[in-house]
Formats: sequence, structure tokens, C-alpha cells
Amino acid sequence: MSAIFGIEERNAQGFIDTGIVCYPRSPDGKSDLHSIVSTIRNEDIVFIKHCTPGSSLHIKAVGIVLSDYPTESDLGNCLAVEWVWQGEKVLDNFDEVLFLCGNALYEEHNVMVQREIINLLPEKYKLPQEW
Repeated sequence: MSAIFGIEERNAQGFIDTGIVCYPRSPDGKSDLHSIVSTIRNEDIVFIKHCTPGSSLHIKAVGIVLSDYPTESDLGNCLAVEWVWQGEKVLDNFDEVLFLCGNALYEEHNVMVQREIINLLPEKYKLPQEW
């Protein structure tokens, strides 16, 4: 299964319009990669979200990464993404606190959240039922 990464919406200006996702920048303008558990790769799932720890999670968009190789743009180091779902999906019944959800970029490990994000994907991205 692909890794799933959450991106805080305030750091996602223009990502959907330009078909990209970019690594966050630190206050000094350099790429801020320390919060990334592992690198984002081709066919990983990314989602734009809004939440704070202990509150509901609002999923705003879901995309599929199209390349392993970042390109430099005005927004920083960016990867091509096909944004396959946009809307407002609110998740608020969790068995655990969403500790990392306030981070600009993080790898999502909560299985309930992963399942909800996967359910938002169009059929062509889902595994056949026999799996």
C-alpha cells in the first residue's frame, strides 16, 4: 500500500490549481524536511487537511503523486500530483488523538483516517474487492 501524507491547508495555496505538492519551508526560506517521516514517492497518496490535535479532521482534497523526482518552483521543491478528489469530508470519531495533524506535512498512520481517505479515491485507484 502507498504511504499517505497530510498537508495543512494553509501551506497548500495553489497546489490543486498547479497540480503539485511542495515540501514546507522553514522560516528562513529553506525546505523544511525534518517533519517528514519518509520521502514522498510516486503513487503515494497526499491529502490537504485542516485540524488541530484533539479536534475533528477536515479533508479538503486527495491526490496521487505522479513522480519520484521533485522540481524546483517558486513554492520550493515540488512533486507532480493528480488531485482526484476535492470537497469537505469531516472525520471526528477517533479512538486516538491525532497528535501530528497540526504539522505542515506528516505521514498519516491512523488506520481509520487512511481508510476514509482511500474511500474518497475514484474506483480506478482502488484494489479489486478480492484483495
